[in-house]
Amino acid sequence: MNTQIVAVLIAEASKVMGQWFRNRPIRIETIGDAQPTTVAIESPENFSEKASGIATGCVVCAIGHLGTCSGLLNEAMRFAREEGAQSKEVVDRVGMCLDELNTMERVDLRPEMTVNLSEWEKELVNEVLTASRATRHSLEALDSVKTLEAVAATTQSVRTHIWREWIKNRTEHLTPEDQANIQKRVITKMAELLESEEDQGAVRK
Repeated sequence: MNTQIVAVLIAEASKVMGQWFRNRPIRIETIGDAQPTTVAIESPENFSEKASGIATGCVVCAIGHLGTCSGLLNEAMRFAREEGAQSKEVVDRVGMCLDELNTMERVDLRPEMTVNLSEWEKELVNEVLTASRATRHSLEALDSVKTLEAVAATTQSVRTHIWREWIKNRTEHLTPEDQANIQKRVITKMAELLESEEDQGAVRK
């Protein structure tokens, strides 16, 4: 496949991920008389519209959650090496990673969101859910820096694998209509760049 088409496909996927991150739930810690609690503020998103829209958005959202969780665990490891697995910084980041996985499993990958996915996408979803549950169980029973390191490494590997498989399969399963739309976007973008260069050249003259 033309490398320009693949490049635009990756750009489109990144755009979807960016839109998700802007609209994702915001968590605010509130401190009361007892222990701090977390209040989840959901974005005013219509989930039924999301489910009937870009189906692959479910997988892309999952990749976003895995990426965030991986980053949190990597950061937790930085503190764990100096302060141990029971460090407040480690415990807090592990908790945030668990929040990410719970949100992914119970919101983005719930049956309502995945029922209309293609077979290859459902296979990726099943891989993600299996890995997510295993990660949660390991983190909930976290007892050492060595265990944390193993979970952090596995999470990063899963995230990389799912992302590569999504890009590979998404490219291979493009319909003629998808390809035509992507080519149209490439042509439009090239025309915009050409027009911009011409305008800048006119200004310099």
